[in-house]
Amino acid sequence: MTMQTATSSTQAIGSPISNEAYNVIAALQAKLEGLEAYRKYAQSDSNQQLWQQLTNLDTQAVNMLVDQLEQMAQNRQLRMRQPGQTT
Repeated sequence: MTMQTATSSTQAIGSPISNEAYNVIAALQAKLEGLEAYRKYAQSDSNQQLWQQLTNLDTQAVNMLVDQLEQMAQNRQLRMRQPGQTT
């Protein structure tokens, strides 16, 4: 296999999701996992006010991230651009 053939065959390997979309999705996942943790902590902890306040803050962040993801989908910014495209 020549170097040129090896290079062209590896260009198709990677995520079909844009870096920007991946970042939003990863942050959303982290916030959703945090909300689940707060729910569990609130069930077994006497400091429910703390967990409720943190839940409220993270719920706002989740809403912002979902809004951003929806906007990216509407603007067709979720997919990785094809090799050679600059815009």
